[in-house]
Amino acid sequence: MKYIDTSVIASALDPADPSTLSSVEVLQKRGKVVSELVITELSSVLSRNKNFVTLMDELSGDRASSSYAVILYILKKFDLLFLPVQQTQVEMPTGNYGNIMSFAVELSRDIPMRTLDLLHLSYAHAMMESTKADIELITRDREFEIYKSEIYRAAGIKVMYCA
Repeated sequence: MKYIDTSVIASALDPADPSTLSSVEVLQKRGKVVSELVITELSSVLSRNKNFVTLMDELSGDRASSSYAVILYILKKFDLLFLPVQQTQVEMPTGNYGNIMSFAVELSRDIPMRTLDLLHLSYAHAMMESTKADIELITRDREFEIYKSEIYRAAGIKVMYCA
């Protein structure tokens, strides 16, 4: 399976982005999944885009409904499967955490990446565990490329950097 990072979707939607064509090409491949984190980031990207906000207001005046409609359209257009993961509780020295967060905390000790990137890795890892399928994380975020060997060693996730 290919876990698609938000950066690839945002690039595909931005005609001014020099990587739009390569991002669209990646999104035309089969077997792509996204997490609730990708949906959340996509919603944030859309709500910060002035053209999109203006369009939402013109269409219905209801930004929430318009936002969901656009996200559903994007998922369908690029054949992206939203794959929810089952959260379990993990006991840690500072208290009980969900498995997504606890794995991100573990990764942070070995891989000096930003929090949201660690969370993407953690979601991809949880998907890999629940489906028993190999996961390849596809991203336009250079930080993943820099740490791809550490990521594979720590999480078993392959990284494809899409320039």
